[in-house]
Amino acid sequence: MTKVFEESDITIETLDAHLRDSGLIPYNVRPDSIRLRTEQGIGYRISLITDRKFVRFATYLPLNKLTSIDQKHALAKRLNEEVLLPVFVVDADEDLGVTYVLPYAHGLIAGKFVAVANRFASLLEFIVETYSGDGLIDFGAPTAVPAVADTESVAIEGGLLH
Repeated sequence: MTKVFEESDITIETLDAHLRDSGLIPYNVRPDSIRLRTEQGIGYRISLITDRKFVRFATYLPLNKLTSIDQKHALAKRLNEEVLLPVFVVDADEDLGVTYVLPYAHGLIAGKFVAVANRFASLLEFIVETYSGDGLIDFGAPTAVPAVADTESVAIEGGLLH
């Protein structure tokens, strides 16, 4: 039988528990969000937009600061035309915002939620691999992470953990 969460059951705690039961382990859970990383280390966040009944998957990908804003907007437009699922925008910091919302009004199929989480992660890796050849997506030079790290200080909202 298909597991379906009732609309009233959708909370960060419920989603976190279901992700863990499905084999995805968040690296940081807060009252307002769940933070995960793809296998390649790209961070992304799951949050709830309760007034509109959406589960929101989001991250940002840092864009090369030396690239013109027109090139950045052209990349977002190209991705919106070529990549199915998320919406791409250039934010105020001139990074590439990547967002997908999954409606949960009238309930949420548990397996669909996990499938979207997995698909969003694989899409992020695909985008970085496929669309960063010209240096437009730019995570910068890797930096060392302290051996004993405070997860609050090294946790990132999105992007790649170096």
